Amino acid sequence: MEKEQDEILQKDRSVRACISSGYRLYMSNFRRIFRYSWVSAIVYAIVNSFCGTLMITHPELTIVSLLILIIVNALFISKGFAVLKQHQDTGSIGWPPRWFSLNTHIFIRTLKAWCCTLLIGIVSSSILVATGIAAANYLSNYTAIGCFSLVALLIFIFTLPLAYSNTRYVLNEIGYWRNLKERYGIGMRRWGYIFLITFITTLIGSVCAVITSFPAVILSIAANEANAGFLAGDPYNMPSYIGWLAATVFLIIGFIQAYIILSFLFPIYYMYGAIDTHENEKKNFNKSAI
Repeated sequence: MEKEQDEILQKDRSVRACISSGYRLYMSNFRRIFRYSWVSAIVYAIVNSFCGTLMITHPELTIVSLLILIIVNALFISKGFAVLKQHQDTGSIGWPPRWFSLNTHIFIRTLKAWCCTLLIGIVSSSILVATGIAAANYLSNYTAIGCFSLVALLIFIFTLPLAYSNTRYVLNEIGYWRNLKERYGIGMRRWGYIFLITFITTLIGSVCAVITSFPAVILSIAANEANAGFLAGDPYNMPSYIGWLAATVFLIIGFIQAYIILSFLFPIYYMYGAIDTHENEKKNFNKSAI
């Protein structure tokens, strides 16, 4: 009973409680989450590796690659939102009925959230680029850098509440822009709370991503040294199967890191629940005080 009470969404939590509850929910249900999402994780790893290489080797296909990446990333992330939606509605995460299943409704809402966020990002980036160009043309170097940094900081401040509003949008039946209009102000009031949770979870995820990237880093260093030696006239000391080895290593790392990224959703899920619960309790208190 105590465990069930600790896992419920509708509870006002501290920063520490959101993070610990989120990771606890993720780890205690990892086998179910893995079974529900492993096919999508493989697709995610393959496509991210392929499109990343494609953007380097064929820059003219960058837009196409980005569109594919948006769809595939939304597909995988929607797996996490689907199990969180199930937990929100039932209080638990069950086993998937088939080896592969897709919650089309959640996928479409996740994709729409990504596209709307991308649109906001494009507008923000345009403002930042315009500021940089104007500052470089009309201000001294140090003043231009300061102006550019200030605008970048303001954009970060004003877009951070999207972590809360986007999560709420995907998990509820409400339009994206209506949800943003109703909840953006609440997100700004809880800015510090949102910042601490997203910062700590991003830090944890980044450390895990760096650790899991060590094999790829070692392989890349060895390949670069071999190529440099070959250009200098030394024999090429890498095995003939290095290409397949690199592809396999990058695929495995991408697969592992997909689940590191997915774990980020769970503390954010409890953050969204805590903010909504706090706002509802405050609203009910104000009504009773009248």
